[in-house]
Amino acid sequence: MNKRNIMLLAVLSAFSFAFVGCDDGVEGDPDTGVTPDPDGGMMDPDTGVDPDPDGGMMMAEPRGMENPPIPGAGSQIDRIGRPAVSTATIATFNGDETERGMTKDAYNADMDRANWVTTWAPAIAGALAIYDGADTNCGNQLAATPVEPGNPIPADRYATLAGVLADDVVYVNSTTDNCFLYIGVEAQALGLLPDGGCGGRIPSYDVIRTSYSVFIAGTLADIDDGIVADDAEDTTDPDTFPFLSAPL
Repeated sequence: MNKRNIMLLAVLSAFSFAFVGCDDGVEGDPDTGVTPDPDGGMMDPDTGVDPDPDGGMMMAEPRGMENPPIPGAGSQIDRIGRPAVSTATIATFNGDETERGMTKDAYNADMDRANWVTTWAPAIAGALAIYDGADTNCGNQLAATPVEPGNPIPADRYATLAGVLADDVVYVNSTTDNCFLYIGVEAQALGLLPDGGCGGRIPSYDVIRTSYSVFIAGTLADIDDGIVADDAEDTTDPDTFPFLSAPL
């Protein structure tokens, strides 16, 4: 290296030290965004690292990563009660598709159980009257008021079963493990069976057959839709609640 290059390097080095030593009146280094901490630590505004008074550093949650507020409860969209009740009896025979859908939605969203029977039993009773005649034998529906020939049909003929269905929850008798029939608790309460078992609903119950048998013939198994099972792979455990197989 010749003398001219050595002198140029010395001059550039002197300017470099002078530049680093200048104070521009701005706290921190604008090129790095690092703000010095009086105690010797540093805080980076881009990462949200806060200084610790003792010279260490304390990590804060990165900006824009805060947890959102917990949402409030929305509207109920399904009672998840007895199968087939809303499908078969709530506005089912209303020819206006829009009204039918709105009525079913209102039924499912109704959380005022104390008034379910008052609100919905009349509409359910109207549907039950139609199902009662499906086998051309009116009056054989479960709990329908019998009528002698020549006598007028009472307006509340279907009120008993309609009231039971309007209280749309699944009843379980937890004092027994003898489970063999959907709506077994209700069947026992209505005198259809001396012992309805635990009732409830388990995968082995043919709930649709039972429902339509009750609606049409007043029995528990005489009206069948002909469907034994769907074609999906069965992954349920029929003996243990919640009746699901172990995850894969």
